[in-house]
Amino acid sequence: MKEEDDPTLVLRCREGDRHAFEQLVRRYQRPVFNVALRMLRDRQDAMDVAQTTFLKAFEHLGDYDPTFRFYSWIYRIAINETLNALGARKPLTGLDGEEVDGTPGPERQADGEQTRRAIEDALMQIKPEQRSVITLRHFMQLSYEDMADILQLPEKTVKSRLYSARQALRERLLQRGVDLT
Repeated sequence: MKEEDDPTLVLRCREGDRHAFEQLVRRYQRPVFNVALRMLRDRQDAMDVAQTTFLKAFEHLGDYDPTFRFYSWIYRIAINETLNALGARKPLTGLDGEEVDGTPGPERQADGEQTRRAIEDALMQIKPEQRSVITLRHFMQLSYEDMADILQLPEKTVKSRLYSARQALRERLLQRGVDLT
């Protein structure tokens, strides 16, 4: 059985076929969840965002323009919902001098798990808009064109934001004693 393309499934959804929407959910649930998890770093929050994303997508299928890719549209909803979830969180406060010296020794630099954690921690310290471009490019491995579609920005703006986001992330990592160069 040949798998139907997104526009066909959306058309069937608009005609009342709930099975078609289930197929879209199955197709995009993992990427939507992953983008939310990368930005929120909390499984339950990411699951909530994914659920809200699909609920909003279902409610607004009539607004979807089939001349655009469906995954760009659903990712945009997911990014917006993730940013809303981040905005609803209380600001995190520092440990007021209780931080352990983050200067890494040679064994720590070699430890990939600690480096990964440092990157994730640093990612949570940059602006959500910056975090979203890093997530889309480096974790979701999207092209600049796809990112521009999702974020509804010109491609040059996406590249500029990504450059600024990388600089901010690098700065945070260097503050933690992690140099990835």
